[in-house]
Amino acid sequence: MAQNDLDTGPGFVDKRRATRAGSATNSIATDANFADIGAMRTRLTAISATAYSAANLDKMTRNDMVHALRLADEAASV
Repeated sequence: MAQNDLDTGPGFVDKRRATRAGSATNSIATDANFADIGAMRTRLTAISATAYSAANLDKMTRNDMVHALRLADEAASV
């Protein structure tokens, strides 16, 4: 489903990012993995090639991929 990406942001708000003054740092450790659909597909395949095969990735939406990556790499941001 998600082969092309029109969005440039990670697609979510990281709950670890405080809204206090002076805390504008990015707390996502793996920013590059959320860069685009290709990067997300590559990282998910690296996590588990059997669970995230090409056929399974073709069924996933961008939101599904973001959620799977957040659970695997950024669990504290959920």
